[in-house]
Amino acid sequence: MSLIRKILWYVERHLDQALSLSDIARHAGVGRFHATRLFAYATGWPLMAYVRARRLSTAAKALTTVPDILTVAVASGYGSHEAFSRAFRAEFGLQPKALRQSGNLAQMTLTEPLIVTEVQPLPVQTPRHVKASAMTFAGLNEHYNKDNLTGIPALWQRFHPYYGQIDGQKGGLAYGISHNFSDLNAFDYLAAVEVEGDADLPKGFTRLKVAAHAYAVFEHRGHVSGITNTWRHIYEHWIPASGIRPIQAPCFERMDERFDGRTGNGIIEIWIPVA
Repeated sequence: MSLIRKILWYVERHLDQALSLSDIARHAGVGRFHATRLFAYATGWPLMAYVRARRLSTAAKALTTVPDILTVAVASGYGSHEAFSRAFRAEFGLQPKALRQSGNLAQMTLTEPLIVTEVQPLPVQTPRHVKASAMTFAGLNEHYNKDNLTGIPALWQRFHPYYGQIDGQKGGLAYGISHNFSDLNAFDYLAAVEVEGDADLPKGFTRLKVAAHAYAVFEHRGHVSGITNTWRHIYEHWIPASGIRPIQAPCFERMDERFDGRTGNGIIEIWIPVA
């Protein structure tokens, strides 16, 4: 069974129990960060947001047949009527009592169990291992989640006029850096170059310092639009096969002369910080 299927199976089997990110990751045999990143690439959902949506959708169906709200709350893994009602209202915009009285599920947007598609096969990669010194980057930064990831190409378009014109720019490489992760799988993405010194940056720029780390380096080959498939392979197949453990620290896509930003084709290195 694949890692993503293990996670989905475990979630569905434990919707009626207290269920933490640590529990899910432990069952899958990976770290918390690994589990959240894999789940996002495979499904487009933040892992714990999906758990909450599935738990409350199951509860909504139960409320149409079970008269006691507290019974449904406890069966859904909530310790009190109040905690359940708050979560239910936040998810659906109405109180459990209102649904129980109307019995009208048609007004609800329920989350059904996910059916994951198989990844498009890619040749197996064994990562290159690199120990990198601390680095400082400068560029344009935006906050993203599953609903606005399509905005990343526009961020690069905004950054392009600055490339090669930034005081203190070090080398000619471009970096797409994912950082500031949350358990809901929201994160910041920085379109950047490496810089040295403390020169003033253009208005609206962000400076990001990344500590020294060991990295596992993979490659995406082809058009950049297919890079999500490569990220999913990394977390679902190649990292487990390599026996390495990713850690929660900035990871990045590194583009050198092998990548053509005009056409979007070429090779992009993907640097994953590891323990």
